[in-house]
Amino acid sequence: MAIGAQDFDASMQKGENIVSIALAAIVLLAVLAVQRRWNASSLKTVASSAEDFILTTTGIGGQAPDIAGYERLKSFRLGKYRAGLYRATPAPIIFAPGRFVIYNQGDQPVFKLETLEGSKDSWSALYDFAGRHGLTVPGNRARPAYSRDLTGSGLQDIVVGQYSGGSHCCTIATILELGNDAITPIGRIDGIDGLPFEGFEVRKLTKATNWQCIAHRPVATACGSNFDAADVLSIYSIADGRFQEQTTKFRDYLQEVLRQDVARWRQEKSHSMDELQTLAVDYAVVGQKDAGERFFALNLSQLMPSLQSHNVDPNTCLDDLESLVDRLPVAGP
Repeated sequence: MAIGAQDFDASMQKGENIVSIALAAIVLLAVLAVQRRWNASSLKTVASSAEDFILTTTGIGGQAPDIAGYERLKSFRLGKYRAGLYRATPAPIIFAPGRFVIYNQGDQPVFKLETLEGSKDSWSALYDFAGRHGLTVPGNRARPAYSRDLTGSGLQDIVVGQYSGGSHCCTIATILELGNDAITPIGRIDGIDGLPFEGFEVRKLTKATNWQCIAHRPVATACGSNFDAADVLSIYSIADGRFQEQTTKFRDYLQEVLRQDVARWRQEKSHSMDELQTLAVDYAVVGQKDAGERFFALNLSQLMPSLQSHNVDPNTCLDDLESLVDRLPVAGP
């Protein structure tokens, strides 16, 4: 039976409407999935089981196994364990749910973390102790070193960095102990600045066998935006089997940070509000709060254009900066 032009156009329009509705439903479901599944886990729940994983194939050539509904972004060798970073597929336009999974030698999942990954690039990472700022250097011939004994226990540890997708914040660093029979979370540090691992360092600050983790957190005041925020350091070290915040025990290191920041300020021809606020914080945490406030007040005139651009009264800025340094813990002698 012949179909008239009007009937044909109506059929086409109906088909286009159905396709549009279907695409809108897919996008909505993807967003809801992200909202429901992206919840930062505490140390008590971060080591959840992986019962819901459906392995479609075993790993080939050192690769981590595949997971139905996910694409494998990266594979990692971790001694007797292997790990994979995955992203849900098809991925929405900006970001998608992800998973970081560790497998035993039998390709059985023994640990997982829910992550959030960019649709183009992966946002999660493993700290590369042989890299630069915790990231593998492209073109570097040296093999990445993703594990290290951070506690002096003789067991290897890894650091997983997860990014929240926020414009200014934040990264979560989860420290995992690779035991002989189990994976144990021994530290969780959140609120870290930037992508993994822009605001995170692993250093040995003492002569002991254990290492310290240093988190950089931006703390904004009325002096400006998040880009003008002070860089507040927190130092984590192993205690009672877990990495805990112990900043006040590392006065010598904090004193050296102050010395370097003052030297940098004197050498630079132009200065910024974030540098000035950070210096006031540096002074405060080593017990020189008054000196820091004087330094801030004396140099604030250089940054008056910054205050004016944000319509901030200088006195309001001074008061809020003083409130910040009053809240900071002071390192012991």
